[in-house]
Amino acid sequence: MEGKMGTASDMFMQEQQAKLEFTQAITRLRSCCDTANSPQFFTAFDATTEAALRFGTCELRIRRAERLDALGLAAAGAKRLKSTALSNNKLGLAALRGVRPFVDELANTRSTQEQLASWRKSSPDLRAEWREQISQVNVSAENARHLVRIMDECCEAIDKAGAAGLGQHLSATLDELEEQRRAPNRGTQEASFPWWKIVLAAIVLGLAAWSVYELITRGAPWWDFFLVALAATLMILVVALGC
Repeated sequence: MEGKMGTASDMFMQEQQAKLEFTQAITRLRSCCDTANSPQFFTAFDATTEAALRFGTCELRIRRAERLDALGLAAAGAKRLKSTALSNNKLGLAALRGVRPFVDELANTRSTQEQLASWRKSSPDLRAEWREQISQVNVSAENARHLVRIMDECCEAIDKAGAAGLGQHLSATLDELEEQRRAPNRGTQEASFPWWKIVLAAIVLGLAAWSVYELITRGAPWWDFFLVALAATLMILVVALGC
């Protein structure tokens, strides 16, 4: 009994540690976001954080339950883990509804020609700096390529249509995440890391890109420091949260 209790306790501590690391990283990123952002931005940011934590908890518990099943151990405990895991997945999907109002607001925001010119001038530098930041984080080459790709896609959307382009990009990405998490495998295809994390990372990056966009279009010189916090947050999301 003591061994089983110790194992359950270890599992709980590992889950809490993963959630703590992600919460600390994304809280630092949130503190970097421009205070001029609308209240809906922060509602969307917090809803994304809640969804990430719920989805991560779901996958950590599913993985633990699958190990128990594979080893023929604690059948009742495995069943409970699966039940609470799927409940967390539903709560994560519910949390994503809080992202929609800001995304819709962005999709209907018209950028001025001056704003577009400022952004387009800085966009290549931002992409180059992002590549440099990703080269410094401890992820595989494949994962690094994914993280660079989602930044490129985000920048291309803003290059094309400013705030509205970012809103449309985020809307499509949000649709994809919801579809992935409603699938039977919840977007956990066999890969270097599950596809749902790629899509969720794209949403976190897209929200952060709005703050960078506002900094650039107002001529603020410190947007590059923002990317350091963003890279750290996405690394924690990729490595620590869920499977």
